[in-house]
Amino acid sequence: MLVFLATAWALASCIFLLDANLFSEREKFQESDFIMTFYVAGHLVANGRYDQLYPSPNARSFIDSPFDKAAHRLLPHLPRTTTGAYMYTPLVAGFFVPFRLLDPNTALLVWQVFSILALLASAFLLAQITRAKASDIFFLSFLFAPVFLTLWAGQLGLAFGLLPLCLGYVLMLREKPLFAGLVWSLLLFKPQFFLPAAFVAIVCACRQRFRPLSAMILGGVALLFVTVGVFSWPVTLRWISSHRVSEVYFFSGLQGIPSHLLTGLPANLMLLFPVPARETVKLPLYIAAAAAWLYGVWFCLRLKRPETTAPCQISIALTVGVILASLTLPHLLYYDLCVLLPAGVLLLAKNSPISISGGSSVGIIGWIAITSFFPLLLGFAYTTALPLMLELIILFLFIILLIRLREQAHAQNTLNGESLT
Repeated sequence: MLVFLATAWALASCIFLLDANLFSEREKFQESDFIMTFYVAGHLVANGRYDQLYPSPNARSFIDSPFDKAAHRLLPHLPRTTTGAYMYTPLVAGFFVPFRLLDPNTALLVWQVFSILALLASAFLLAQITRAKASDIFFLSFLFAPVFLTLWAGQLGLAFGLLPLCLGYVLMLREKPLFAGLVWSLLLFKPQFFLPAAFVAIVCACRQRFRPLSAMILGGVALLFVTVGVFSWPVTLRWISSHRVSEVYFFSGLQGIPSHLLTGLPANLMLLFPVPARETVKLPLYIAAAAAWLYGVWFCLRLKRPETTAPCQISIALTVGVILASLTLPHLLYYDLCVLLPAGVLLLAKNSPISISGGSSVGIIGWIAITSFFPLLLGFAYTTALPLMLELIILFLFIILLIRLREQAHAQNTLNGESLT
């Protein structure tokens, strides 16, 4: 019955996106992330105006930046109060050059189809590992609200995030660590998904398996050289310096941000303070976030046991990594929580490489909580308490999961010792 409802909802979602783009809400969709960010960036690169992708190095806001002005020139229905901003690598902008041949709404629809295909491919990859039905994973994913919001906004999370993350994970389990690391290096196109993959690679390196991390480093260096070769060193430097402006964009209060969609504990805790105090509390919060990642590495290493298989170790590291990403990354919005999808599948699948007592309950509660908060976040816009409550729920479930993993490891070690005796 659940799969049937999920299938119906998936079809309804696709019909909604088709109608909104082609018929009823064409002008409203010019405020979507895809149209006012990636579509505009593709036009600028196609016309050789690379220098307009990013603000000047001394800028403190994206307002009236060259990109913001270009977005309003290209999109006449974009509200004047909306600020266009581009914060990704120039290579991503180059990917969207062909979309300039289409009108904005048709381009968004094509990208949404591309993202749905990426979600389908991710479902097939996860199905290979869990021996679940790929169609079930695919349709049930539509019941996870961040997936729908990613499609609606035309964000990169499914095509440039989820798919490379799942492909690298499968390659790791197929004992192809070099290829996995190279695939994971492509997650620099969607950095919110890069850190969970880097977390798995670091855990493997601490276990004397250096190939995934080495390949990720080599892949990242190669992407940097390609960026410099195609777009020049000055443009690359402006991309790097734009990350400082993005800090202002998120936390300075100089311009509005969708605070009701802002997730990640550092960001939500920072927004509780007045604007002048945020710069002071930022460093302690970032240090605490880094300490959480270090604890995650230590925790995964402590779970190493002679009878634990490599697929189980890698799967546990991936699960811990994606949950840590949802909790600790500062520039995370609600739709980026689709990074949790692999963890949800691994916790809920009957034949998952990890078998945790109570793990399915953690997965189900997390799935319901995150999806249930979506209408609340939209209904009570710019309420900072709701995103913080959601993050605290995820943190509580994460602690429960770690306790379950530790108890299970202790029970297995005790049983193993009794068997030897």
